[in-house]
Amino acid sequence: MAIDEHNPSASSVAQDRLCARVASKTDVGLKREHNEDSHLILPLNGASAPPSERTSILSIREPGLLLAVADGMGGHQGGEVASSKCVEFLTREIATALQALRSAHADPAAVLRQAVVATHQAVHSFAQEYSKHQSMGTTLTAALVCGAHVDLAQVGDSRAYLFRKGNLILLTEDQTIGNQFRSRGADPSLLSEQIQEYLTQAVGAQHDIKVVMTAVDLEPQDLLLICCDGLYKVLSPEELVEILEMKIPPAEKASRLIGRTNEKGGPDNITVILAEICQIADGS
Repeated sequence: MAIDEHNPSASSVAQDRLCARVASKTDVGLKREHNEDSHLILPLNGASAPPSERTSILSIREPGLLLAVADGMGGHQGGEVASSKCVEFLTREIATALQALRSAHADPAAVLRQAVVATHQAVHSFAQEYSKHQSMGTTLTAALVCGAHVDLAQVGDSRAYLFRKGNLILLTEDQTIGNQFRSRGADPSLLSEQIQEYLTQAVGAQHDIKVVMTAVDLEPQDLLLICCDGLYKVLSPEELVEILEMKIPPAEKASRLIGRTNEKGGPDNITVILAEICQIADGS
């Protein structure tokens, strides 16, 4: 078992021989009255979205598969509305952006980024229209899986990990004041832990955002984990690895991740998406 926080090296796999075993689960946790998280599993080939909490085999051939986790903030009403509107608008905007992809052969990363920026603008406009929602915002971490490649778009501190051959690889960086201090060479310990965890940006919460993009090449047996901070702030990387390396379907892994988090107090809402990259068997 090993834990790595650097992106893996690229690899080459025939795109038309890959699919994904996907599952998701969300839970209110033990301390909150409402679940302010939303998530999205959207096949972009027109297939129906899979049922929740079951492992589904989905195509990742072009145009691919969109996965997203949004963790709302701004009080339970504002947070719930922000995250749900975020995934609603993202569904709409990715469809619009895909038209550009088909007509102009645009780069998938550019398509995803464009969709996230448009989603932010839509959530921000919605928040401004209703004064009671002015303080609302949401994190968003979205993955566009297409063949042997994934493009990631992040705003906030929901995370994406890659679990490969026993190694847990953090693909995103929390957009917090603490990390901002570190990037500037300043000492974050000068700030309280609470202030260090404040977000520097969120979808819908300010006029402009900077979408941070990451790209990773995929291999068979890779496992993508997209989650909110209600998971990773409770479970250590070692605990994540312990569950991710179990020889059980993704839906059971998702349930165990949430169950273990609740066993340790479940202080926040918990949302998990798992996508295991698989080779299509000959003849299928």
